[in-house]
Amino acid sequence: MIFFNGTALEGVAPVKIDDIRVSPIEMTATARQRPVRWGADFVRMTGGSRTVDITFALLTNNRDIRQAQLKAITEWARSDAPGKLELPNHGNLYLEAICTALPEPSLRQWWESRLRLVFTTYDNPYWTSQFERSAPCGQLFTPLGDAPPIMRIENTFAEAATDQSWSDGENTLTLTQVPAGKVTIDLNRQTVDNYGNNIMRYFAFGSTFPVSRTGRQTITGAGTVYWRERWE
Repeated sequence: MIFFNGTALEGVAPVKIDDIRVSPIEMTATARQRPVRWGADFVRMTGGSRTVDITFALLTNNRDIRQAQLKAITEWARSDAPGKLELPNHGNLYLEAICTALPEPSLRQWWESRLRLVFTTYDNPYWTSQFERSAPCGQLFTPLGDAPPIMRIENTFAEAATDQSWSDGENTLTLTQVPAGKVTIDLNRQTVDNYGNNIMRYFAFGSTFPVSRTGRQTITGAGTVYWRERWE
């Protein structure tokens, strides 16, 4: 079954899935134009978005009922932000995607059986684990996968503190001040907040965020490390 934000497409309308095509992550080459002669210098290759193309048949012959079901499918697919898209044969994994193309039924051949939905990933094009894992700071842990995990550090300070640091052995993040309450350090977006309020103004000069990566590692400091593993 196909789930989006926890609701199955097959539970919204009597559809028969014809095919699901998941594109590879789009690769984008960055090049620099040569100032003197023809051509360009290759700089690097980066990954972009990916698409999920779902074709299906709507098993209803009554025109009015069919229109109501198409409306229900549209409401199911629409969202204000990317949501969890779960597909068959990818147990315990999901894509963060948003619907970018809705079915386009013919008004003349309203009974046509081949309809199409397209979902697109943006910030996170990887297959992401449903399960969030955790380890106390200072303890060895090992994120798996073939892409950097989604990783954050959380700690609740009973009272305001000064000069708090977190380090992976190569990169050290230091905050000159930390307000009382829950502090969240997002290692992917490189942000620090306190109950949703940005506190990057306390970011110490020369600090660098610990790197979100796979493999054996230890992050020292106060709090707990949380991560979700990801795969291409």
